Amino acid sequence: MNKLVGKAKQILFVLLGITIPISIGITNLIIGLLSLCWILEGNFKSKFEFIRSSKWMLSIFALLGLYVLGLFWGDNHLNAEWQFQRLALLLVFPVFITLNLENKVLEKAVLAFLGVNFIAAILAIAINYSIIPPLYEFISFMKYKWGVSAFLKYNYHNVMLVFSSSIILFTLIEMKVRYRALFKVMLLVYVYSIFTEPGRAGQALMIIISLCYIIFYNYKNYKRLTIILFLFFAFQATMYHVSQVYKDRVDMLHNIVVNKGMKGEVEDIRYVFVKESMKRILKKPLLGYGTGSFGTIFNNEIDSDYSFYTHTTPHNNYLYIWFEVGILGLLLLLSIFYHQIKELFKKQDGIHRTLLPLSFMFLMLVDSYFFIFTLTICYIFLYTIYSKYQEV
Repeated sequence: MNKLVGKAKQILFVLLGITIPISIGITNLIIGLLSLCWILEGNFKSKFEFIRSSKWMLSIFALLGLYVLGLFWGDNHLNAEWQFQRLALLLVFPVFITLNLENKVLEKAVLAFLGVNFIAAILAIAINYSIIPPLYEFISFMKYKWGVSAFLKYNYHNVMLVFSSSIILFTLIEMKVRYRALFKVMLLVYVYSIFTEPGRAGQALMIIISLCYIIFYNYKNYKRLTIILFLFFAFQATMYHVSQVYKDRVDMLHNIVVNKGMKGEVEDIRYVFVKESMKRILKKPLLGYGTGSFGTIFNNEIDSDYSFYTHTTPHNNYLYIWFEVGILGLLLLLSIFYHQIKELFKKQDGIHRTLLPLSFMFLMLVDSYFFIFTLTICYIFLYTIYSKYQEV
């Protein structure tokens, strides 16, 4: 029985690398099956000991507990059910991190993830240039949604391509692998897809990661560093003129900043979020306004051109948690990533592995990605690999 469960667990984890960039429904099913394997294989004592010894996992449970307590203060908890649905996904973290996964399985899972994102990038480019119609037109189970690149919305699609690009960059620079030419082609396709489709967060993150690699590998050689930086910014200028989407995104952001938050005749929603969130946070910095309170309070109190019924978060994880459960919630969130970074940094090539949590921390500045299913499970999946993989 244990042997069968162990084999199923390895196969399911590889399949997860395929489904995360494609389907939320199938991904949910695989997570459920992996959780069942986790239960069936038993050995709970050692698992719980491992969880108890992990400071970042204890911080996750403390954050979950704080959100439960957050139901007992404040007068607005309309979105609490929505919030707990998102928080429940964090329980996947201790399940995955205590799975016994072999190195070969982790490698196959990464390759599956990279391969599917490569296909998704090719399809997204083809759709963007009207070479093929959007997939929902001839795949019955896909429903039309605004902003879908191939299988996912552009902002999730772009971020996954950035994570894939980071893995490829590290692989090409630091590891001896077969099919290097294929990896280079994959990287070019990822990057082209990132900068020819919407998704400012992914584009900004790709720029930041690229600069980190350029500086890290060339800071001792000033001349080479200068040449590579020149070529990098020349590439950015080229993409600005080649990609209308990228140009529009850059111009829009520039105009909003120059006009101090104004987007035409109305104030940009992200400026509204930051300004109004901070006003209220400073009134109740210790406990916040209670679990599920953000959307209701903004709808009732903010005089704006926007409707906040569809915006239950301020598009910033740090402000969101601070707003609802106070400064302790914010500190617990930071504690999760602080201890994850420490854990990864101690490993071989730790400085490269820490780019994953650092990248996600950047993303949380521009949206509540820690509570968005697709990218949260993607982060949990990749962190499990980054944490468990042992180079030989």
